[in-house]
Amino acid sequence: MLDDTPRLRRRGESFLRQVDVDGAAGELGVSPRTVELLAARGVVDGVALRRALSPRLGDLRPPTSMAGFEAAVDLICTARAKNRRIGVFGDYDVDGVASAAVLTESFETVGLDVVSRVASREDGYGFTVGAAQRLCEAGAQVVVVGDCGTSDHEALGWLLSRGIESIVIDHHQVPAEMPPAAAFINPHREDCVFPFKGLCSAGVAFYLGAALRTAVRRREPSVQVADPRVLLDLVALATVCDMVPLVAENRVLTHHGLRMLGARRRPGIESLLARAKVPKTRPIDEEHVGFQLGPRLNAAGRLGSAQPALDLLRSRSPAEAGPLSDRLEALNTRRRLLQLQVVEQAERSLAEDPALGTGAAIVLADARWAHGVVGIAAAGLVARFRRPVAVLAVDRGSAVARGSVRSVTGVDVHAALATCSGLLTRFGGHAAAAGFSMPAHGVDAFRRAFAEAVQRQREAGAAETHIEEHDGALELAEVGSDLLAAVDAARPYGIGFTAPQFLMSELRVAARRTIKQQHVALTLQRGPTRVEAIWFGSTAVGLEVGDRVSGLFAPAFDTYRNRVQLRVRSLWREPA
Repeated sequence: MLDDTPRLRRRGESFLRQVDVDGAAGELGVSPRTVELLAARGVVDGVALRRALSPRLGDLRPPTSMAGFEAAVDLICTARAKNRRIGVFGDYDVDGVASAAVLTESFETVGLDVVSRVASREDGYGFTVGAAQRLCEAGAQVVVVGDCGTSDHEALGWLLSRGIESIVIDHHQVPAEMPPAAAFINPHREDCVFPFKGLCSAGVAFYLGAALRTAVRRREPSVQVADPRVLLDLVALATVCDMVPLVAENRVLTHHGLRMLGARRRPGIESLLARAKVPKTRPIDEEHVGFQLGPRLNAAGRLGSAQPALDLLRSRSPAEAGPLSDRLEALNTRRRLLQLQVVEQAERSLAEDPALGTGAAIVLADARWAHGVVGIAAAGLVARFRRPVAVLAVDRGSAVARGSVRSVTGVDVHAALATCSGLLTRFGGHAAAAGFSMPAHGVDAFRRAFAEAVQRQREAGAAETHIEEHDGALELAEVGSDLLAAVDAARPYGIGFTAPQFLMSELRVAARRTIKQQHVALTLQRGPTRVEAIWFGSTAVGLEVGDRVSGLFAPAFDTYRNRVQLRVRSLWREPA
């Protein structure tokens, strides 16, 4: 359906007033629109503008101020000196899998013997006692855990009771009790003075790998160790897919990582891009990662073990990568079907009981739903209902409900879950996305408590609620390759560095057609100019040919038709 007419505001107006847009564009050799996009996101002085357009790895701040960092490097160097086998474990999402790959390759390149594993959805979230036992059975004498472990005290304690030291590398919120690990690196530790807190776990793992290389070369100058920059493609995958802020260090790491992804040096990445039909002529950007690579890599962990995703990232030949990417493609197809079922059933529940959708947040639970797809289903419902959504899969056998919650701008769902912690068995995540589990009988109480927590946050920031920001007015005739080039020059976009959308007014719907009963393709016209647009996730019920509309749109390249098109972000009917 069409949106209500929103309250609108030009993004970053106070920042824009600080910049001589035309002068800066001339000095930098870029379009004024590119300067406007950067300035509206707080990049205003000359040095910052240059760094944003050409990020340098030399701009990264040294990680030695991270709490636990030196202890981790020393422990790994000791394990190397004593020929101890390292066990690596990562969680089942892209960040966990990429962290495991980064750690494994970093350790192998300095001559360590490594056994690497990743989580299975069937074992539950994080590093479990079962996972610890399996690593020990595989001969691990030191265990390094990536993208989990902060709250996995039982499994780490089990290792410690057997004399096995562990290192935890994570970025999730830190509880009051520190994990029983020999070294714990997490930027959210209260005693961590590293200035940037937004790294994903693969980013932290990259820093550790680089420091390990430096330490080994310092002690043994003759040793040849691979350049850690070869791991940046994995870091970019995790940074984009884990929805951490694309600012500061993350912009530098992702900028260079996307270039490496574009080089397609990993057979597994090349194979996945081929399955996703991404043309070799197109540079790889954050949208390819978020919408083509990420879902395919995540599919295994959503439906079972994430090991095929790790094996694919570490594959060494097209012959090895091909069957693995075929397997992930099949799993992703199944994931889409399950996700569609969850969304359809959730929407039916909301239609049958409208009270479920009237609060500040939506909480839905069902025993028919697969736990592995509730997060991505929640994200789809957020896009439609524009409020935080929690979706829970109920296991009747164990009477446990496991859920995922996705947020909207201005609501910290991790903080909201913390408010409800007395109702939960466990929870973790960050402001934009989080996971949790709870007794199934407590869903109704959680629904009320969570909605109240979100409402309190909204009331605290009420002046900012329901305001749509845009990057200026755009004429239909401006839509073309120059506009897209200006937008591309300011990439990558993501959390904290929002992708641009432009206000376009008084357009006529010249044609419309529904695609796969899920999306709508539009031809929009103003005067003699026509432009094609696509509205993903909407069938635009009630929108007819001839209607006059305004909306917020993002320019994008249509690889199938080799042209620039508009993506509808919001659309409303003009008053008659």
